Amino acid sequence: MVDFARLEQYLEIDTDQYHDTSLETLNAYIRQYALHVPFENINVQNGWPLALTDEAMMHKVVDEQRGGFCYEMNYFFKHYLEYKGFEVKALSATVLSPKGWAREGSHMSLQVVIEGVPYVVDVGFGDMPKFALPMDETSMQDVTGSYRVHHVDETHYDIEKWSNDNHQWQTSYRVLNEPKQLDDFKDGIEFNQSSPDSIFVQGLLITIATEVGRNTLTENHLTLLVNGEKTVQDTTPDNYQAFLEKYFGIPEMTIQTFE
Repeated sequence: MVDFARLEQYLEIDTDQYHDTSLETLNAYIRQYALHVPFENINVQNGWPLALTDEAMMHKVVDEQRGGFCYEMNYFFKHYLEYKGFEVKALSATVLSPKGWAREGSHMSLQVVIEGVPYVVDVGFGDMPKFALPMDETSMQDVTGSYRVHHVDETHYDIEKWSNDNHQWQTSYRVLNEPKQLDDFKDGIEFNQSSPDSIFVQGLLITIATEVGRNTLTENHLTLLVNGEKTVQDTTPDNYQAFLEKYFGIPEMTIQTFE
């Protein structure tokens, strides 16, 4: 078993204050993880295998100061929460993009139950709040926008974000409320790391939450969201490594997307 105390030290978690299985503690863990660990697909872009064990992710996060994408991030975080005593389920989900629904069940989301009450937790998606979402359809506000859970039927629910442009709730992804194991995501993992149709194969995506918004890097642009205002800079082979360090805390490294 990995030493999760190393992760807590890296995330700067106050374990004296946060050590029970309350919602307040859960939200503290989510917040610290979201602020320290970027969502990124560098391994896919570089042709490296994903970090799908706790040992591999501990090395990647703590030693390399990096992150990962949904399977890596959420399964690792699931095991950390279970280590802390929480009841956690991994669930399959399908992302809805402007181009339509992605491959069915190819995203991993988490559900945490506290005293019989379920909450959505997701540290492996590029745009989620820095806290657990209640499943009673209450709208919750973070600096990046308003989010809620919307129940579709008895077995599915949507994660939605309010669109200020369209003045309506828009679906981020749809969850099948049935517990899954990592092996159940085998096809999705293979697709997302090797298929030419996968957005993670097609291009680079690095994004991290900040206190005032979100920083996002692609092969074309660096986008900084600060208190609702966006600034955009071009990304080039000459400046991307400096951007990694400054805006994502990732030490300078070579990403094949730019080579």
